[in-house]
Amino acid sequence: MKSVPLFPRLLQATLALTILAVCPATSPAVMKALSTEELTKMSDTVVQGDVEDVQPMWDSTGKKIITRVTVRPTQTVTGTAQTAPVVVEYEGGEVGRVGMKVSDTPAMKKGENVLLFLKAGKSPVMGMSHAVIGRAQGKYNVGADGILRKGGFSVMGNRSSIDNNIPLQDMIRKVQGVPRP
Repeated sequence: MKSVPLFPRLLQATLALTILAVCPATSPAVMKALSTEELTKMSDTVVQGDVEDVQPMWDSTGKKIITRVTVRPTQTVTGTAQTAPVVVEYEGGEVGRVGMKVSDTPAMKKGENVLLFLKAGKSPVMGMSHAVIGRAQGKYNVGADGILRKGGFSVMGNRSSIDNNIPLQDMIRKVQGVPRP
């Protein structure tokens, strides 16, 4: 049996540890920063409303958890007026003792007052639903003080283009001022 000198083995071990340290097995998703104008142009509708129901469930393949949220609109900022509850879906959630976490998703809680940038489409669960544009970037929490706040996502690019901590009425004027195609 031929022995391998110590130096090459140390070099290999050091290289392997360096690769593991630099390239972690998991990393958060990083999205392009989207301005209010970009979110508005990509949306079918922008609504403010109250989250009435949050139901995580398996998709039709049984491989992914989808959370189905019912939002009761209090006002439609742009797009077709929404008076009936709006169904919004996003990946992730917890069904029984099984959970699925997807980075940068717009998680919602029953009772929240939200402003959402939405696009209608086919549901991965059943029928039609809406997706939040820009993932978590397209969801604002409306505070009791009337200030819109958002978070829970990572972006690359000009973060200063993202409106945050902005009064609801200022945001409404800004969204309604965006030319629609």
